[in-house]
Amino acid sequence: MPRGLALNFDILREIAWSSDRQTCATLIRSCRFFYQEAAKRILHDPVNLSNDSDMVKLLRFLQPDHYARARYVRTLRLNVTWRLPRQDQRALEDIIAQMTQLKHLRIDRGEDFLKSSPSLGNALANLTSLRQLDVFYAGSLTCNFFKAMKSDLVSISLHWMDSKEDWFAEQGMDDEKWSPIHPVPLLAKWCSSLEELNCKRWYIASKLPTFTEVYPSMHRLKVEHDDFPLAAPYIRAYPNLARLSVSTNYGSDLRYPEDRQRLHEHRSRNIRDQEAEDGPGTWQHLEEYVGSLADLEIFGLTCHISRVMFSTELSDRHLEPLSAVLAYAKPTHLNVEGDSALLAHSSHSLPVILRESGSSRLESLVLRICLCEEHKELDVGAALNALASALAQLPLRRLRLRVVSCLDPVPSARWISIRHRVYETRKTPFAHAENTLRDWDVDVFMHELRDALPSLTDAKVDIIGPRGGDRRREIVPEHAHRFIMSGDTRLYEFR
Repeated sequence: MPRGLALNFDILREIAWSSDRQTCATLIRSCRFFYQEAAKRILHDPVNLSNDSDMVKLLRFLQPDHYARARYVRTLRLNVTWRLPRQDQRALEDIIAQMTQLKHLRIDRGEDFLKSSPSLGNALANLTSLRQLDVFYAGSLTCNFFKAMKSDLVSISLHWMDSKEDWFAEQGMDDEKWSPIHPVPLLAKWCSSLEELNCKRWYIASKLPTFTEVYPSMHRLKVEHDDFPLAAPYIRAYPNLARLSVSTNYGSDLRYPEDRQRLHEHRSRNIRDQEAEDGPGTWQHLEEYVGSLADLEIFGLTCHISRVMFSTELSDRHLEPLSAVLAYAKPTHLNVEGDSALLAHSSHSLPVILRESGSSRLESLVLRICLCEEHKELDVGAALNALASALAQLPLRRLRLRVVSCLDPVPSARWISIRHRVYETRKTPFAHAENTLRDWDVDVFMHELRDALPSLTDAKVDIIGPRGGDRRREIVPEHAHRFIMSGDTRLYEFR
């Protein structure tokens, strides 16, 4: 570098922000400008406190200028419970009080932390800058913490305490005591600001009052491990909801008749609640659902949903419910994965469902089918041609189709060598499903589909197997007619 070359502060600042933490620590010792700028860079990354050593390092780093650097902290994660010496606790309280630009707080062991460090909880509650709060292992102390908070929160993740039993039942709560802890009344102080809520392990009361709180800015809701949730309280409280994700304790596996019966009864109740004369109606602007088919069935929504992505694979027992759910949702985008029952079901195969009114608005489809042992005699070629015929009736613009041969002629075992597996695979006769998949002409499929669907401008078809011989065909999107992928682009590809 030539002597006398001067770098202005903007360039020096870029150097600091492009450096890692260790380099920034070295820069801090080099000049007064970096003393501030490199410290900002270090504290821009999340500050994680997991043990006493982390706390000592933080105290030492923030100690200059009476902890003034604390104002640069943006994200703080607390994953520890402390019995601190009084001097250190006061110092940490002072530090938290000066975190005036802290935006995101995560407390991993909420009840334990608030019990062991109530004064630190008070210091955090007094902040006014927080916008995002995540609390895991929440309980009654967390509820008190919420009441004391002074920040206008935009996003909340609230995960109630894990237990082998229902935590709420363990507290001896009846329905009347549960109701105030429902997310709608519990978080009422953030009615005007809250945009996103993730609530996990809140167990529904069998009867709930009609909550009057309304959250006009709430657009994203995720409900996890909630036993048979009631839809009406959420619809009434969050009228402008755009994105919904549901994951109950029952949604992934409803094989037993008693579970199916309970699901049907709960679904009927949710539908009745929406359609009742004094009910909340249904959502008017729901753009996206991500979750299992059974969970959407449980929720019993009667509204249109623009984008639907099922997070679990479908089998024969899911296809009749799929038809019922799509009849209400009428999506423009659908993402489905499942076994070969999607093609082979006698009355509710996907080619049949795609001809029903629930699929009439479909413009984008992601479909993955795994051929399984149960349907090894399926004529896959004929089934795929039937699928193409159904697709030709839709206003389809974008397609992702993947067919995977999961018919393994050699059982998986550690003691079988690769060479032996290859030999056994080669000598084992092909099943009918494998033969018909191998002989199916994917080029003809693409050509006929394109002729039948002038709207189709973006399509990929992958045939995986059988036993090698993979094939891929693609229609490259034309820029002027590209399908606009709203929301998360991952919805539009295979998981």
